[in-house]
Amino acid sequence: MTTFRQIAMVVEGQTESAFVSEILAPYMQPMGVYVTPVIVTTSRLADGTTFKGGGAVWRHYENDIRRLLGASHFHCVSILVDFYAYPRNAPGSDCCGRPHEPRQCVERRIAAMGAAIDDRRFLPNVVLHEFETWVIAASMDTHHVLGDESVAKRLQAEASSVDGDVELLNDSAATAPSKRVQKCWPDYDKVTDGIEVIREAGLTSVLEHCPGLRSWVGRLLAH
Repeated sequence: MTTFRQIAMVVEGQTESAFVSEILAPYMQPMGVYVTPVIVTTSRLADGTTFKGGGAVWRHYENDIRRLLGASHFHCVSILVDFYAYPRNAPGSDCCGRPHEPRQCVERRIAAMGAAIDDRRFLPNVVLHEFETWVIAASMDTHHVLGDESVAKRLQAEASSVDGDVELLNDSAATAPSKRVQKCWPDYDKVTDGIEVIREAGLTSVLEHCPGLRSWVGRLLAH
């Protein structure tokens, strides 16, 4: 009998939800892993009406994570949040000092998040630095981005500034990956173009350039 595992993924908004449902889920499904995105609930009215997306406060994520962990049909619950826009008061939010060491800080935040939830079925995760990191990674092994060679060259030039390690493209207000993509591609639309670029390149190609993403996907498959 074929066995399969179901994973719930708490995400910030529509872009992340689309990444999970349109990119990550099809990649993992042939391996018997089914991933369902759940956009974070940010408020709930007395009549039961809920508002979702744009979660900037940790308790919103924690509430949804614990609720989903209460559903026994999920093999595990994970989370998709940015290092750049890490939720306020989230575990490990005060870990970053100087000199700035983003990979080490990500590991500390992941460990702190896991300790705070304290459930073996929870698989914590922090994206270094944000979704557009993966968009830049998707441009690296191609001659064009959605048919545009000039956009591909400009995005590849951004990656070359960190010797191709796109996860180290920094997180300042002026030079975050999203700002770099917008500079290289003024008409860029995060939801439609970002997802399509990653789909065009293929997740396997993106994983080759993003060790943090690759580690997380590996942990999802092995958990």
